[in-house]
Amino acid sequence: MSKQIGVGVIGLGIISQAHLKTIVNNKNLKLIAVSDRDVQKAETVAKRYRCKFFVDNMSLIEDPEIELVVLLTPPGFYEKLIPACALNGKHVMAEKPVGTNMDKINSYLKLCKEKGIKLSIVSQHRFDTSSIYAKSKIDEGVLGNISIANCIVNWYRNDEYYDSWHNNREMAGGGVLAIQAIHTIDLLLWFLGDVHSVKGYTTRIRKKDIDVEDTAAASIRFVNGSLAVISATTCAYPGMPARLEILGDQGSITIEGENLLLRTLNFGSDSITYNENNEVSYLNPGKISTKSLNAQYEDLVQAIKRNIDPLVSGEEAKKTYQVIDAIYQSCRSGKEIKLSELEEAKV
Repeated sequence: MSKQIGVGVIGLGIISQAHLKTIVNNKNLKLIAVSDRDVQKAETVAKRYRCKFFVDNMSLIEDPEIELVVLLTPPGFYEKLIPACALNGKHVMAEKPVGTNMDKINSYLKLCKEKGIKLSIVSQHRFDTSSIYAKSKIDEGVLGNISIANCIVNWYRNDEYYDSWHNNREMAGGGVLAIQAIHTIDLLLWFLGDVHSVKGYTTRIRKKDIDVEDTAAASIRFVNGSLAVISATTCAYPGMPARLEILGDQGSITIEGENLLLRTLNFGSDSITYNENNEVSYLNPGKISTKSLNAQYEDLVQAIKRNIDPLVSGEEAKKTYQVIDAIYQSCRSGKEIKLSELEEAKV
């Protein structure tokens, strides 16, 4: 049996439940320690999982038993945590988004590359059965010429949700686009490729005093000529499953929540239903699929062992956030934003 990879987890909020369950059930991983600013919570979790706990994050990062650090903090903390991991030779799995602005994200990626660190950002829906199936059919050309895609995320979050770091752009990196819709946007880009330009609008419907958007709409033009529409809100009571439609002249694919439907001109219809949870994530953020999450951990394990890039590398996650950031820029300027011009401006 090959050596297990020692894991440390920083941040023990609601999403940590799925991560801890996944880590302890993965034969290639060994949970070494946890850390949280709530010391009592850290101690309680450590007793439950029979691991160490730390009162500060740096002590966990410096622990010689730990090879992989899982960051489940608000992304605003990544400015210190990701460089600290890289400088201490620790690989990183971090919750989305990869950062809170493009300059910071580029600095993380540069340092991780220089230090030979594998950085993977949680995008577990790329590992869903339905997503893998859809990706294969799109790549095979079964849908023909893709004309347009619809990315619809109509969720609900109450006022208490925004009485936290979620209302702060510097900590969250954005609102409904960066925190809720990012998973579906990531799939959209994975399916259709590079983006040419975006035009967007954002607003605040329920809480006017927050620093992030709770509602957004955007149009996207892809390099391949396809178009897409993004509609996202956390003000749609009681919340509905995310929906992604990929529409072509030979067929269409719809993924709604955990269900997929394929309709084609030449091959008829096919469907996949995949749901291992009694509660679904659009209603409860902690109820994400541990099967898909475990597949992403396995992907990172293989990347570490074979010294290859994980499927959802820092670079891949950057592409998704860059599109979201371009939508924010479009909202501020009122103009269409071309992605190529953003890249040229950095050089």
